[in-house]
Amino acid sequence: MRNSHHNSVVQKILLLTAIILWLFQDVSAQGYFQQEVNYSIDVKLNDQQHELNAFETVGYTNNSTDTLQFLYFHLWPNAYSGNNTALAKQLFSLKGKAKLFDDPELIGYIDSLDFKIDGLKAKWFQLPGYPDICRIILNTPLNPGGTLIITTPFHVKLPKGVTSRLGHNGESYQV
Repeated sequence: MRNSHHNSVVQKILLLTAIILWLFQDVSAQGYFQQEVNYSIDVKLNDQQHELNAFETVGYTNNSTDTLQFLYFHLWPNAYSGNNTALAKQLFSLKGKAKLFDDPELIGYIDSLDFKIDGLKAKWFQLPGYPDICRIILNTPLNPGGTLIITTPFHVKLPKGVTSRLGHNGESYQV
């Protein structure tokens, strides 16, 4: 008798587990998406000034079920722009370098951005306290399945490459 009760409990647990796994698989399969981003960058290196001058074109397809009002861009070179960036704080906590970006050779940044969406000027701003992240306001909402083209020129001052993965050591460049 005890064995049949044990088998019944095991069968109920297995059935419940199968139902939970089926529900989880169904929900996660419907909830997963990945945006499609294709880009092209036309760039020139000034190896005397350690600078990049470029023009970028980004094709963005909204594969989510949401209508998008804005997009975020990571302006990675701005992580090297001063001692209050997330990168500087991380380096301080790991390596204890208290005034890392006080040395002008170690400073890097991106500027001269002029975002356009499908040829029309777009509003954008850097997030307060995060100079390496910007928010681009879409001129018109991007519906699910919709695609747009973002373009911008940009200029990058490359830091001396001793802190992380962006920079130069002489004429050897990590970009």
